[in-house]
Amino acid sequence: MCKIQCLFAVSAFLIGLVNSWDIAITSGDQIEFYTNETKTSEAGMRFKDLSALAYDAVHNMLLFVDKQSDNASIFSYQLANKKYQSLVKKRSNENIQGLAFDPVKGLLFWTDANERSIFWVSLKDRANNDPYGNLLLKMNSDIPRAIAVDSCRGYVYWTNMNITRPTIERARFDGTDRTVIVDKNIYSPVSIAVDLKTQKLYWLDDREGIHYSIETSDLEGNNRETLLVGTHHRPNALTISNNAVYWIDWGYNTVWTIPKNAPENSEPKEIVNFVDRSPFVGIVANYTISDQIDGIQGCDNLVEMAKNKSVISDLSTFKISPDEGLFCLHGEKLNGKACKCSPGYKGDRCDVYVCHNHCFEGDCSIGGDGNPQCRCNKGFTGERCQSNVCDNHCLNNGYCSLDDNAQPICNCPGDYEGSRCETLRPISTTQAPLNCNCTKETNAVFLTPSSEIHYVDVTGCDSAWDSVRDPVIMALGVICGLLCITSTVLCTRVMKLKKRPRIKKRIIVNKNVTPMTARPDQCEITIENCCNMNICETPCFEPRSTIRPTLLDSKPGKEEKKNLISNMEYPEDY
Repeated sequence: MCKIQCLFAVSAFLIGLVNSWDIAITSGDQIEFYTNETKTSEAGMRFKDLSALAYDAVHNMLLFVDKQSDNASIFSYQLANKKYQSLVKKRSNENIQGLAFDPVKGLLFWTDANERSIFWVSLKDRANNDPYGNLLLKMNSDIPRAIAVDSCRGYVYWTNMNITRPTIERARFDGTDRTVIVDKNIYSPVSIAVDLKTQKLYWLDDREGIHYSIETSDLEGNNRETLLVGTHHRPNALTISNNAVYWIDWGYNTVWTIPKNAPENSEPKEIVNFVDRSPFVGIVANYTISDQIDGIQGCDNLVEMAKNKSVISDLSTFKISPDEGLFCLHGEKLNGKACKCSPGYKGDRCDVYVCHNHCFEGDCSIGGDGNPQCRCNKGFTGERCQSNVCDNHCLNNGYCSLDDNAQPICNCPGDYEGSRCETLRPISTTQAPLNCNCTKETNAVFLTPSSEIHYVDVTGCDSAWDSVRDPVIMALGVICGLLCITSTVLCTRVMKLKKRPRIKKRIIVNKNVTPMTARPDQCEITIENCCNMNICETPCFEPRSTIRPTLLDSKPGKEEKKNLISNMEYPEDY
């Protein structure tokens, strides 16, 4: 009993885990899942070019188209155990635009624009199917694109893209009772969805290449309403959830959303942007079957199936593949046990493209032996174009570039030369004489040491008066001349200045002998000090009472002055 409870607990956990996503998108070679505008996971296996996408909420299964697969076109992906199966073999000239699945009868429908037809297969065990699909409706002028099913009432709806007569139509699952339900005020209906909960149709109309609209009606095509009108989008695919409408816009590589009950003039919200990604073309929302049919009349079969069957146990309900067991994505199955891969593919299921990320800087192609070959971009080389031809080519800080033949050339710095700047440039010790005879009519003549004459075109070599250069030169010459004259005059005046005398005789007064007043031939201070004090013009003298009698009649100080001047000397270096 405990083991059974644990099994149910694990099953419940897995069911909750695989349903933890809001929308799924086919983008290039993979299926991506998003929750709250954030990418949460991928489906795992890499395909080639995915397009249309559908979701079976009863059996928790995705159905999708790979346009580049070799031997199959429509596949299933079971979210519970993450297994893939091929469902329909590939036609030679097909263009599948839309997918829809009815879980009650196990019918898969799709549109083919090239065949202008709607096909179907039954995924029930022991069903009698054409492996390429059974024809439901063949059209003459109509071009079917998007498709949806009403599992409660047994109708299939599709859009007709014929620009001369666009329509929305429906028919029974067996192709009978075909009816046009919308053919007025419609331009290019690119996608359609059936909402069992609200009993409404939702479609996306690409109007005139610029304008677009999202419109609704009841399941009979009446009571039309416009949910949104916009411009400059390129709408491609539409899906609905419990509360919102989602659509893909090729113009901005964006997924937008708007509530089902949005008020008038509401603006859509951007939730996913693929600026740097491959184009994406398919989108589905995680719209649980209980949310779709709860309380809805006429869905008894679907209600009973949802109540009585768990997600995990239903995985074996259908005979999923016309080629049971192993399927080869790009190749042929041999005896049901192994795959023979097409050129360019490898792996147990031929699901690995050998050119994927093989060439670093170039284009990859498949050679005659099935191996990848690289055609490198300009400037790259190597088996996988992994080497830049300029890497470490130029030495000594030379600059590398490519010539017209994609070969590396070096622009060397001043001191180096050579094809790789590997040689130090020699220093020239001789200079050729230059004889320039410049006139307006002649060129400069350059004489080399070997007496060879080379004529060099000299631009601007002219002996005429220059209105800027020549006046400046003349002004500088005049200033230099005036400075020279001024210097000469100043030097002459300095040489003629009176030389300063210097005393050669020093007389010192001895304080221990006769008092100075009794010494008529001595001063009160040293004569030299007196002259150094710049007072030599006034001689030293004794008081008048001590002057010799012979000098009493003379002018005071006259003799002393003469005596002082006689003791002066005029050195040559003073």
